[in-house]
Amino acid sequence: MRICHVITKPELGGAQLSTLNLISHLPKDDYQVSIITSPNGILKYEFKNLKNVTTYFSYFLIRPLNPIVDILALIHIFNIYMSRRFKIIHTHSSKAGIIGRWAALLCNITRCLSQVTSHKSQVIHTVHGWSFNDYQPLLVKRFYIFLEKLTAAFTAKIICVSKRDIETGLRYKIAPREKFVLIKYGIPLYQFKDSKYGRAEKKRELGINNDDPVIGMISCLKPQKSPLDYIKACIDIHKSIPGVNFLLIGDGALKRKCRSELNKSPLNGRFIFTGWRRDISEILDIIDIVVLTSKWEGLSIAIIEALSKGKPIVATDAGGVRELVEDGVTGYITRPGKYKDTADRVLSMLKDRGSFLKMREQASGSIDDSFDIKAMAHNVDNLYRSLA
Repeated sequence: MRICHVITKPELGGAQLSTLNLISHLPKDDYQVSIITSPNGILKYEFKNLKNVTTYFSYFLIRPLNPIVDILALIHIFNIYMSRRFKIIHTHSSKAGIIGRWAALLCNITRCLSQVTSHKSQVIHTVHGWSFNDYQPLLVKRFYIFLEKLTAAFTAKIICVSKRDIETGLRYKIAPREKFVLIKYGIPLYQFKDSKYGRAEKKRELGINNDDPVIGMISCLKPQKSPLDYIKACIDIHKSIPGVNFLLIGDGALKRKCRSELNKSPLNGRFIFTGWRRDISEILDIIDIVVLTSKWEGLSIAIIEALSKGKPIVATDAGGVRELVEDGVTGYITRPGKYKDTADRVLSMLKDRGSFLKMREQASGSIDDSFDIKAMAHNVDNLYRSLA
């Protein structure tokens, strides 16, 4: 069966890692897999070097709205579809989700007019967080809701990674309930359960030369993740307990603003930017508490990874966070934008060792095999077969 995945940009984010993991774990003998993505991103070579996968790079796939470039992307993707006759077209992320599905519609119409009905493609879209949110201007939000509704009309199934995203889709009448499917993110749990790297060695590598607690956030530095709120929370924590280390693992458009905020802070070498890292499992071994300050989310892979390591979480109430974090049990949930609440919750754990240890124990048991990549691949495989 020929499958084509379409995703906007191969950056180091949840949607991209999930897609890479999925492609790597689908039954090799049953599928001929292709992927269409931008040539710009840290994961470019991971996508390019996938075994038995054909990778197409489209220079027209960009994240910002640009009508001319977006039409060129649609034409390019349409031509790829026409040349390969895919049985399943599976789109990911907002921009590629819209363009990729409209290209599929045009491809199916063209084949129908050419009386090649046996090669009609079934279209699936995974929502890694909706294209609309409460932080957009009202007219922009309504436009994206309209676009999602229009595109959902010719989408066979819409995969959501959290129950909350399904609820949002139903609330805004994006599609009828029967079109939605819940398939949670899966990670290679064995990589996180069986890490062998030494804490002391990893701390030295990152420039931490003390035994003080380590707070960390794993995130792309973009407005959605609100990394400036994390830095402000770290400053408040430092004022109360100076002997704490802070890590920010990631990169992105807001890096310069984050550095500017840090330059005005009293953290004095206690805050470390690591940039993008591929050794997340090893870095999590040295972190005591994981923070997430997102304004909106789908389902945070960083939280799944951290909980699998037994790390208590302090996260904002965004997307599927409540489906992962049990407030007061495996961590704390705060309101988006309220960085002082985030700081207070971290401080409460640092000051109450007994509570911290209980949360750590609860966290380690909260991620079961349903979050393993094999479970995710199995569920998607079943969905593909049901539509074939």
